[in-house]
Amino acid sequence: MAGEKAKTKDMGVTGYALLGVGALLTLLFIYGVYGYQTLSEASPLHALVPWGLMVTGYVFFAISSGGVFDALAIRLGIYCEEEALPLARKTLWLALALLVPGILLVFADLTHIGHSMWIYLGFNPSARIAWNGILYIVYAGFAVTTLLYTIMKGEEALTKPIGRALLLGGLLASLTLEYNLALAFGQNLAVPAWFSVPLGVLNIALAFMLGAAWTAIGLGEVATRLTALPLERWRECCVRGVSKELAGMAVAVGFLVMWSLVQQEGWGLATVAKNLLVGGELAGVFWLGVLLAVIAPIVLGLYAGTRVSRPAMVAGSIAGIVGAFLLLHSLVVAGQLARLEAMPSYEALAAHALGQEYKAEVLHELLASPIEAAAVVGGFGLWLLLYIIGLRILAIEPGEKPNKILVLR
Repeated sequence: MAGEKAKTKDMGVTGYALLGVGALLTLLFIYGVYGYQTLSEASPLHALVPWGLMVTGYVFFAISSGGVFDALAIRLGIYCEEEALPLARKTLWLALALLVPGILLVFADLTHIGHSMWIYLGFNPSARIAWNGILYIVYAGFAVTTLLYTIMKGEEALTKPIGRALLLGGLLASLTLEYNLALAFGQNLAVPAWFSVPLGVLNIALAFMLGAAWTAIGLGEVATRLTALPLERWRECCVRGVSKELAGMAVAVGFLVMWSLVQQEGWGLATVAKNLLVGGELAGVFWLGVLLAVIAPIVLGLYAGTRVSRPAMVAGSIAGIVGAFLLLHSLVVAGQLARLEAMPSYEALAAHALGQEYKAEVLHELLASPIEAAAVVGGFGLWLLLYIIGLRILAIEPGEKPNKILVLR
């Protein structure tokens, strides 16, 4: 309602409970980041297997955010689907809230957050990770600008040239970030390095699947409880479309995962990495990820679309979110373990630094580091806290004009 303060639902017991969960998990996030920054002494594990849960965490949150933004940008910036306009502001805020823990985990993973300035001051154009630091900021800039523009000009402005340019610019930045994130760890997993190219496509497919899953949770479960978005309208207008995207992209993810395994056969370290995933130490994590990120979203997504079933949509989305994280982490870890399995120099270094039983310690560090796990799990709470606060204070209802500074209602 233009020029007036929008009527929103009371928080209610559910709203305050979600806010409390978000706040408590955010404290866990702070504890994990602080613990990672204040390790008593450097461990040889940081040199041998430097990419743990926090690396997967920032990849995961980045592509989750990108998937939410990408779907909206395609619907509005390319196809001009006006039926997407009423949910545009909430969707843009969902994408931004998901990006924040990703960016914070990027900086926290450097062990000394203050060193993050060197990503930019000492930029190395030959390093994919350096480019990731740039792409995070570029994508974030487009997402923030698009949200501000929408709040100040109205969602109808997204169908105009400036609005579409912002959406398409953000889409390009997001897809580039998603692709480059996969290439960074893909060069460890796939030998020769150009075999990592399909992993970039896999990352984009995961992003779109996660975008559908987070949309179902963020809009269908949280926003319908805390804002003026009617649940029945969400169920009737959105469940079918989101469920089709969830199931369809899960099919694409399954195909690309299998293709990525096939194309690694017979290439030295790549074969070792594939064997670790299919039947080695990482098989449990990998196949559980396939079950949750491929099989469950296909079955539950198709059922939800056919029966307009909210419970099936929620279950499929949660399974997809958890499964995508497990899949990503198994891929990130496999390239590092492959070196320890197949390169005598690495194996000797690990044995010298950690003892002959080094493998168990390495696996624990990569799969179950309590400090890194606290930061990643806490990241979900940080998203929830930020998202709820934004839903309550930002002018995100259709047609709503901000009554206070810039974007506040």
